[in-house]
Amino acid sequence: MDLRNLGGLEETRDKQFFELRKCENAFFKIERTQGDIIMRYIGSKVSVIEDLYKLISGRVPKGFFCDPFGGVGTIGSYFKSKNFKVYSGDFLTFANFFQIARITQDGPPKFSVLCDAMKIKNHGEAINILNNLEGKDGWFTKNYAYKRKFFTLQNGKKIEACLQAIKIWRERRWLSYEENAILIASLINSMDKVANTAGTYYAYLKKWYRKATRPFNFKLIPYTPGNPYCRCFLCDAIDLVKRYKFDIIYLDPPYNERSYADYYHLPETVALSETPNVQGKSGIPHVKRTKSAFNRRDKALSALSNILNIARFRLLVFHYSDDGIIRPDELRNLFHEFGTVDEYLIDSVGYTNKSESRTIKHRLYLVES
Repeated sequence: MDLRNLGGLEETRDKQFFELRKCENAFFKIERTQGDIIMRYIGSKVSVIEDLYKLISGRVPKGFFCDPFGGVGTIGSYFKSKNFKVYSGDFLTFANFFQIARITQDGPPKFSVLCDAMKIKNHGEAINILNNLEGKDGWFTKNYAYKRKFFTLQNGKKIEACLQAIKIWRERRWLSYEENAILIASLINSMDKVANTAGTYYAYLKKWYRKATRPFNFKLIPYTPGNPYCRCFLCDAIDLVKRYKFDIIYLDPPYNERSYADYYHLPETVALSETPNVQGKSGIPHVKRTKSAFNRRDKALSALSNILNIARFRLLVFHYSDDGIIRPDELRNLFHEFGTVDEYLIDSVGYTNKSESRTIKHRLYLVES
């Protein structure tokens, strides 16, 4: 077993992509893409991505990269920028929309039908329309501005107006599926910049945090230049892995019982264009949403085994925590069935509710078939 420590964050970090930022007693590694900040997302691996890239590209310098637990596209967009052909997936709709905006697209959206219908010239004018809408009341403002302090009333009304406008454009078929996905992902990303939260939508802050008092501004998520043959899928991890033979499969599943469907319930509801009855201080919808098998102690190991049994790869990278649901000895025993196994430790900036940053250890299992 080759156990190495790749060390902490280096001074040579790519400043285009990353920045450490403190938010109301919570530290997140903030991700930037072409100068714009991307939504904070637990488990996004922003703080370790460059060490991860060095480790993977040292073994497989180019090729077909699969990220079936793709989240908001952090890993996928980075590897696309390094000219890997990326196929990314997630079973949450809002995450899939982020991936479409960041990974599938190779240029600004054209909005051709929308522009013709509204007699405007380009995507910039469409964004101006959204930013100049009069604020409106509705399901969003009622539940997340009036009843719960996730957003100021002014910002909540502007977000509501954007939601209603995009819905009308979609229903009139002025938007393709991809264009709607880009607009909704951009709306979620824009509203996150003025959300009165410490990083998730499971709770709002008791006092108005300073970023929440800034005026809402709709801004498109920038596309990622790179390999033009990337695709994104709305599906379970196993459904993506079984479709193709990949050079690299990067598995980064949930490692505890925290459900992303709950912690990011509001972005998911916005992406689904639903207006459900909601409950509690968090405003979580009454509707039951899918929970990953990797969030369950009785299913996580068998779920991983099922993926490995159908996976075809040169290099498998499994990204996990030693205090995860699946024990390290269980992982080692399983991985040795599929190839040569090396292990690496890598430092990460972890989420904390204390007043100082926290460094945690991530363990990477590299399996070569």
